[in-house]
Amino acid sequence: MRRQARSWVMLTLFQEGGFPMWFLLAFGGLTLVAGTRFAILPNPARLRVALSLGGATLFTTLTAVAADLAAVGHQAPDFLAKHPEHTLAGVLLQGLAESLSPAILGCTVLTLTASFIALGYYRASISD
Repeated sequence: MRRQARSWVMLTLFQEGGFPMWFLLAFGGLTLVAGTRFAILPNPARLRVALSLGGATLFTTLTAVAADLAAVGHQAPDFLAKHPEHTLAGVLLQGLAESLSPAILGCTVLTLTASFIALGYYRASISD
C-alpha cells in the first residue's frame, strides 16, 4: 500500500510539471548517470561531463518552472471564467504549487549527483 502511494505521488508530481518535465527527465537521467560514473571511476573528464550535465539540468529546471508559471498566468483567467466557484487566490496558489514540481525533481537530481561527485572525490583521495 505504501509503495503505491509513493508511485502515485511521483506520477502526480510529473503530471503537474507538464511537458517540460520530459526535458528535465532526460537531462536529469543523464546527469545521474554521469555522476555515478564519476563516483565509480573518478577522473577529470568524467567530472567535467557530470558538471556540464548538472548545469544543463539546473537551467532546464529553471526553464520548466518559468514555463509552468507562464502557463498559470495565461490559463488562470479562462479557468476562473469557467469555474466561478473558485477564487483567484486559490487558483494562483494551486498553479504555483504545480509549477514548482520541476524544481522538486530537478533539485533532487542535482542533490543526488552532488553526493555522487562527493563520493568520487572521496574515492580519489583514498586511492592517492
